[in-house]
Amino acid sequence: MLEDTQIVRDFAAEEWARLCSRDPSELAVAEPERKVTVGDLVMLARRRAGQLIAQGVTPGDRVIVARPNVIEFVVDYLAVRLCAAVLVNLPWRAGTAITELAGILDARVVILQEELVGDNPLFDQLGDRRFRDEAAPIGPEAPFARGGDELAWLACTSGTTGTPKAAMHTGATWQRQTEVFAEHFGLTRDDPILVTSPVGHAVALLFGVRFSLLLSSPMVLVPRWKPEIAVDLIDRYKCAFTVAPTPFLMDIVSHAEKHGAERLASLRFFPSAGAPVPRTLVRRGLEALPGCQVWSYFGTSECGAVTACPLDADLEKRLSTDGVALPGSKTCVIDGELRILSPEQMMTGYWSGDPDGRLHADGWYQTGDACEQREDGYIKMVGRARDIILRGGENISPLEIENTLLKHPAVRDATIVGYPDDRLGSRLAAVVVRDAPVTLDELRAHCEAIGLDKAKWPEYLTEVDKIPLSQIGKVRRGELEDLVWDRIRAEQAAVQATEKATEDRP
Repeated sequence: MLEDTQIVRDFAAEEWARLCSRDPSELAVAEPERKVTVGDLVMLARRRAGQLIAQGVTPGDRVIVARPNVIEFVVDYLAVRLCAAVLVNLPWRAGTAITELAGILDARVVILQEELVGDNPLFDQLGDRRFRDEAAPIGPEAPFARGGDELAWLACTSGTTGTPKAAMHTGATWQRQTEVFAEHFGLTRDDPILVTSPVGHAVALLFGVRFSLLLSSPMVLVPRWKPEIAVDLIDRYKCAFTVAPTPFLMDIVSHAEKHGAERLASLRFFPSAGAPVPRTLVRRGLEALPGCQVWSYFGTSECGAVTACPLDADLEKRLSTDGVALPGSKTCVIDGELRILSPEQMMTGYWSGDPDGRLHADGWYQTGDACEQREDGYIKMVGRARDIILRGGENISPLEIENTLLKHPAVRDATIVGYPDDRLGSRLAAVVVRDAPVTLDELRAHCEAIGLDKAKWPEYLTEVDKIPLSQIGKVRRGELEDLVWDRIRAEQAAVQATEKATEDRP
């Protein structure tokens, strides 16, 4: 139960007051080629709020914002808060998810990055919901009143298929999610925040945009991910913190290994999540970025950040775990699946209901993630529970095998998926991006040398140029399962054709 003091607080009003109390001439938000001052940001947000009000937005209405990492997103965010509306941030490339959620959530307005979506007929169905950038009276000087117990944000889950679910967060749960991570890192107004992850997802909103506004520190946006641009911005604005998925961390680490870490000297923290972080990558990051804390953490759209390594954690914990529960949260593992209890951060439910019953009446939430928890409370994520492969009656974690394969010098990237087998139910296929030729027998010998149980050795090998990922770095395993099965069937058909041709010879 939230405390009464939290319920009566108006967090949007507090956030706006912090912004307005800053020196209007100081830097508020920067992109590679643009920047705005605090004073400019305040006026832009008020103008946008006036436009939203003219288009019918009232307190409690849902407003979808689907933009890349640009200054306009920050303006839209603040304008939605001024209107006391409910923010729904979505990736600008989300396409049908945007139009479907507009109907499901009965969104009043949908803001798109018009020059990017162009005349895509898909968005014609938005009709009057589509934001119109037209002249309107300037908006209010302060946010309309909105209690901390009222709905403020719909965090849309990052499923790789189907329409995302919308987790409902009040002003209080939203606030606590941002505060607890900022407190963990001890960040201040002197720590510029680099926003690398797409703002259409929860991570960049919570620990990028809202971090900066909470700390009153400069916000630096990377509109489209390129490691060279990120390095330049870190160097130019002396950014101290960023959080991003695994591929982004890999790019920065590779850049530092190749070019040195001098231009990254100000970066003190780079936690990574959104997809399992290979332990080899954590070690590489700690070596390539000696002044930066690099490790993985665990979080969800339903609850924000749940676990993290303490800043004084020893090397073994950073390399082998995803941290321990943050203040206000508890974790436990039942039947191999992680559960969370976090009253101050947890969603109140899903907009369209919870048919799977993941949020229990006692407050515990089933994450759907496979996990191991040590006696000292540290957890080690194994992967999505639904990604576990059942082979001959044994549950196989792809992550453990993938981390083993990544230690082979010829393997740049790897994913393990299952493929059908009449006897065992499933067998294990390795999909790899390689730096040098490698055979299945060589990979199996490598697994044996590492000490991996034989039941976890890959039984089929295929190569791709790049592992397909979602926008936040999660492997699109379904695509790879289809690819593997198609290739196996094609190979089987070729063998059968050869055998038949041999039989038919006179």
